[in-house]
Amino acid sequence: MAGAATRTAVIPERGKHDKEGRRLALIEAAVEVFAEQGFDAATTREVAARAGCSEGLIHRYFGGKRGLLLAAIEEKHAALAAGLTELVGAAGTIEEKILELISRPLEVMWEARAFMRVAIAQSIVDPEMGRNIGKLVTGLRVAFMAERLAAHQRAGKIRPEVDVRALAELISGVSFSLGFMEQVVFGEGRATFDRLARESARIICRGILPPGEAALQVEGGTE
Repeated sequence: MAGAATRTAVIPERGKHDKEGRRLALIEAAVEVFAEQGFDAATTREVAARAGCSEGLIHRYFGGKRGLLLAAIEEKHAALAAGLTELVGAAGTIEEKILELISRPLEVMWEARAFMRVAIAQSIVDPEMGRNIGKLVTGLRVAFMAERLAAHQRAGKIRPEVDVRALAELISGVSFSLGFMEQVVFGEGRATFDRLARESARIICRGILPPGEAALQVEGGTE
């Protein structure tokens, strides 16, 4: 995200109804500044200037730089969770659904890789931040996947004894490992990710399908 091209935070229009616009502009600017400078070196003054807002708004809306980082992480996870909605309920086999749930975060993690490095590094040195990030992931992504997978389980598409919450945690963990660790930290290419994602989905699927069902079709909206 380096360079002039990153300086694109939307400057909200002034007025009494622009609180949400200012808030989102500050979050967007924070993602850019934290990614470029790191959390410790970044200043709220730079974030505010990038967003075209008063520095005092950061303290008013987020309680400071730490709260701003947490809000930026929440925004990223909310966008990712929203993007998963169409996947679990669309037509296709359970294996295809799992593969999509593993693969969909790939582009998000790659596009936000510099910011994710900052967020993860901060969660390691700041245990409370780590716990807060864990709650966000659990609340916005894992819980959503578990709810949708439970619907397929009730429809007989997944074995009744499968713990769908554990299944959702597993899918989320595989997705993070492949999407962030493999491609961002270890520098593996897309071909490696695709191969591992497909094989992971196949292995997971073999453990959750009802006996005798090799390729269950999930008809969206007909359960």
